[in-house]
Amino acid sequence: MIEEVRGVGLLLGIKCRVPNGDLNAALRKEKLLAVPAGDNVLRLLPPLTVTDAEIRDALERIRAGARSVSAPAAVAN
Repeated sequence: MIEEVRGVGLLLGIKCRVPNGDLNAALRKEKLLAVPAGDNVLRLLPPLTVTDAEIRDALERIRAGARSVSAPAAVAN
C-alpha cells in the first residue's frame, strides 16, 4: 500500500503503491487532508502547531484509509 515515506520533520510525502488518488480519497473519508504530488506521492502538510495527540490521530486515520483501500483487493483474491 505504502512504498516509502519521504521528507524531513513535518513536511512528509507518502509514496503509494496504489494510485495516489485512491488513497487520497480514502484519507478524505477519514477526514484527513493530503495533497497529491508527482511520482504517485501524497503530501502531508500539518500546521507547525500540531500536537503529539493530533499526530497520533492522523496516523490512525492514515492506517484506516490504507486498510479501506487494500480491503477490496484482499476480497478479490
